[in-house]
Amino acid sequence: MSPLLFGLVAVLFWCGASNPVFADFISVGVSVGAVASSDIDIESRSNDRASICDQYINPRALDIPSCVTPERGLGDGWLAPFDGSVGVSIGLEAQYALGSDYGLSAMYTYDAINFDQTVSSTDATGADFDKISHELSVGEESLGGSRAHTLFISAYRQWPGKRAWTPYAGIGVGLSAQRKEFSWNWARSADPKDIATGIGEPNEAEIRHNLAGTASTGGVELSDHLLGFLVYLGAERKISETLSMSIKAEWRTFESFNAGASGAEVLRSHAPNLRLDGSEPVSTWSKTDDTDRFALVLTLRYLLQ
Repeated sequence: MSPLLFGLVAVLFWCGASNPVFADFISVGVSVGAVASSDIDIESRSNDRASICDQYINPRALDIPSCVTPERGLGDGWLAPFDGSVGVSIGLEAQYALGSDYGLSAMYTYDAINFDQTVSSTDATGADFDKISHELSVGEESLGGSRAHTLFISAYRQWPGKRAWTPYAGIGVGLSAQRKEFSWNWARSADPKDIATGIGEPNEAEIRHNLAGTASTGGVELSDHLLGFLVYLGAERKISETLSMSIKAEWRTFESFNAGASGAEVLRSHAPNLRLDGSEPVSTWSKTDDTDRFALVLTLRYLLQ
């Protein structure tokens, strides 16, 4: 449980135990349900150089002026489009009613979605265009599991009446710690004749031979902390004087997911750097603007006495 929510629940329990009047307005709940992700397009870029600038592939790389400039990875990038998926959402909630119509709520949720998809890399630009479009026999990205710990603070309005179910709606803001299992596999054709890199260089045959059949692979856990916005609609029904149940639909949206730098495990079948002395390590940055989540949850709520 989030330390902040744990502290809030502890305070509410203490207030309810020490002040019976205050306790009439405090409730705590647990929830479980399904959460669905929208389609996710993960955009990636790296600070790699063209393959002719890789000393492991081209021993004469340092003799090429464009291979020793300070700019790396300019204009390069590619895209991996994944379909949306459905997972499980569980949560804890502490609610404080401000009279019979309005209230405040603190909600912690844990979402687990397994995408388990592998797609072909697309929309390559810069040096990556030649790699993906012409030389690669395999160019794939994989998205495994996605996990999110989120704390929302919200305000709600309910419309009590004589009907069995009491409708309510609310909006909130929050902070989410999210992780995504991401991996890639780029493998070049094993036939040097399929390799265009190095054509025109003095050691063209050496470059094409060294590059043929190489692979760049890696697997990382992308992570970021995101600000989010919540809108929800639901209906609640009393089971007893102290216990109630509700069904709630939530729309959660967050700012862009931007992961920090991550390195490949293998770059063109060698250590993930460009120089034989281990310098110029290559890193990748990945992001997505597709952060919408839709959830349908069942909540059991207990009114403190």
